Parts: sequence; structure tokens; C-alpha cells
Amino acid sequence: MSDLTPALRTQVRQIVADVLEVPADEIAEDKSLEDLGADSLMVIEIVSRFERRLGIRIAQEEMTELVDLRTAYDLVARHLPSSEAAGV
Repeated sequence: MSDLTPALRTQVRQIVADVLEVPADEIAEDKSLEDLGADSLMVIEIVSRFERRLGIRIAQEEMTELVDLRTAYDLVARHLPSSEAAGV
């Protein structure tokens, strides 16, 4: 489980929702992005928005890890400085 602040979790969920064009509250943490209609190009766009909006860099190989909201939180948390992820 990632150590993201509630505000960062909300931001990550909103980015995913924007790309998938679904309401953020319809994205359950364990529901696969594929079940929500995501294809590989959408996953690339999600990662790209994480990078732009959160100021992080995610290796292309890591994109395959992005399968649901939980893995999105973990991926973002791994690339943010720990103090920022924890809201310190």
C-alpha cells in the first residue's frame, strides 16, 4: 500500500478518471483499468499526465505495472520524494 496523502490520492484518481472519461467516484481501487475501458494508449496518457502534473519521471518499462488505482498510487509514490508523498 502506498503512503500517498489523501490529496495526492485524489489527484491520481482524478487524472485516471479524466483520461478514461469516467467519474472519479466510479473508479474502485481494485477495479482494473481495462475493465474501465483503458487501452495501452490511455495507460501511456495516464503516465504522461502523472509525469507532467506531479513532476516525476516513470520509466517506460514500469507502465505495464499500471493495472488499477492501487498500482497507480504505488507507482506515483515510488517516484515522488518521500516527504512530498507523505505531505511533509
